[in-house]
Amino acid sequence: MSSDLSETNLISISSALEELVSESNQLIVNLLKRGAYVSHKDSGLPGELVTEIDEAVDLHLNESLLKLIPGSGWQSEESDSSLSTIAGSPTWVVDPIDGTSNLVHNPGAGEYGTSIALFVNQELSLGVIGLPLGFSRNPEDSAVITGVVSLDELPVRVNGEPLTLEDINPVGVVISWHDRWVRQVIPEETPVYAVGSVVMRMALVATGQSEMYVSTGLAQGFRSHYALHDVAGGAAIVRAANKDLYDSDCEPVELKLEHRNVRPFVAGAEHQVTQFIKNVLVD
Repeated sequence: MSSDLSETNLISISSALEELVSESNQLIVNLLKRGAYVSHKDSGLPGELVTEIDEAVDLHLNESLLKLIPGSGWQSEESDSSLSTIAGSPTWVVDPIDGTSNLVHNPGAGEYGTSIALFVNQELSLGVIGLPLGFSRNPEDSAVITGVVSLDELPVRVNGEPLTLEDINPVGVVISWHDRWVRQVIPEETPVYAVGSVVMRMALVATGQSEMYVSTGLAQGFRSHYALHDVAGGAAIVRAANKDLYDSDCEPVELKLEHRNVRPFVAGAEHQVTQFIKNVLVD
């Protein structure tokens, strides 16, 4: 397949991805029911866990995605990267399980999921998030959220159905469980909800259930915090929802394939986010 994927091709690929991620959602649920082994990563960082589920989903997606676009490249948190066979070819950026610690310690809460992004000509082009227990924390309500960047006429889809926001009333700000810094700068009258994974926070913003996601590191002035694979899939869906990720200078965060790390950000609608940054973080 050409590195110049047409919009028609991206729509077709996103439909195929919905099926693949639905399969991986079910794989995760099945392994949770059976029980899966847990081990520590060789990264040298304390508390970094990897499970049989991370590895099984990584293998499933690697085999499926590289067949979906022959010659494409692969970057994943859990396996070795492979360069595309053709310069400029599409590349997948994958986190098979974002929120592994949540999956291990509190699997019933469902605050974990799968993130997939597709970069075409180095640019973020589409994203998919899989939530095995959905937003309701029920395996019967597992969710696959898909978005194609720059296709204004194609709304974000949830389980293959176009998302309509008319009946959704976004509430509050979502943050990391342990981000006391953000709690200190958000006004008391603003509802704040601690959510255990980047994919879930991104999905809540992209589907209009939360107003903003304030990432760890923004209030502290960090230059980087998350890895690209943590953020890319959700960022594509947020952008497909006509929102974006903004840094402390109120500029859209640049997400390029060559970037290993991502600047701290606030995800949401431009006017609301920039006002928040100016009023709360700058003042």
